[in-house]
Amino acid sequence: MTTWDSERAAHRAEQAYRYVSRMLPPGADYSALDAHTAAAYKAERTGNWPAFLEALAELCRAARDEARREAA
Repeated sequence: MTTWDSERAAHRAEQAYRYVSRMLPPGADYSALDAHTAAAYKAERTGNWPAFLEALAELCRAARDEARREAA
């Protein structure tokens, strides 16, 4: 495991949440993202970089899937 880089983590999280904000309109149901946000937070707390990146990737996939559901 590598040393946790807070600036790098913040940058990655910012990128992920910008993607989420582009995918989902204001007022959308964000509850489908809760588990992925919690997983990212847990990975951050434990300093698990690979799990953090995976949680952010899953967050983005969930946002994309939710946007598709809302568009249908």
